[in-house]
Amino acid sequence: MIPLFFIKTRYAITREKGFTMVELIVTIVLVGIIGTFTTLFMYTGLNGYLRAKDNAEGALKAQIALDRISLELRDINSIGTFTEDVRLDYTSATLPFDRKILYNNGVVSLDVNGIENEFLDEINNFEMKVTADSDLNADGNDEVSAIEVRFTVGDIGRQFSARIFPRNMVAGP
Repeated sequence: MIPLFFIKTRYAITREKGFTMVELIVTIVLVGIIGTFTTLFMYTGLNGYLRAKDNAEGALKAQIALDRISLELRDINSIGTFTEDVRLDYTSATLPFDRKILYNNGVVSLDVNGIENEFLDEINNFEMKVTADSDLNADGNDEVSAIEVRFTVGDIGRQFSARIFPRNMVAGP
């Protein structure tokens, strides 16, 4: 004969442990909401980082181009052809050969003895102005007092400029 407590224990209705369908659906919805906000946060952060990186690279390239243009124009001896905003032909006291700074189709370049080297591309606005004053020299002739270079880099949208004061007395264009 089987003891009575064995029958009750074996056949007693016990409550099953685990998740119900409602609990599973609520969990999935909560994980989805958390995942959506995490993805949005990651996308915004990554997008901001990439934009800042591109801006920093563009600004560095622009500053290097301005420094090189300043170096080129600091020791000029004479100015040949000057077409405002497009071309400046010159000779330098310290640098060999005839030299030209050119702007064409969004690209600023340096032409040395017929060999063109690109300084910077993706330029929106480029301005190059030569200022000549007659009161710089006792003889009353116009002399170059300053050369101003300005440009806007396409992706950055910020204007970069430099005002270069030649070391030598140079006849105005």
